[in-house]
Amino acid sequence: MINRYNVACCETTTKNWTPTAKECYKLGCNCSKCILYKIYFYKYHNCKMKETVIELVKRFGAPFKEDI
Repeated sequence: MINRYNVACCETTTKNWTPTAKECYKLGCNCSKCILYKIYFYKYHNCKMKETVIELVKRFGAPFKEDI
């Protein structure tokens, strides 16, 4: 997947639904609600989890409700 910054999503992060990806999906990919974004990405890096979640939904569909 090519995101809006023309950087490919990492192939290993789009092979299955990880707990972090499920949490991001549950929050609607809203970084302002994400604790990981507030701790790790807020000032220094851009989070790419939204692009990863979009790719996972395209490949596998939404995660099961029990998993979220």
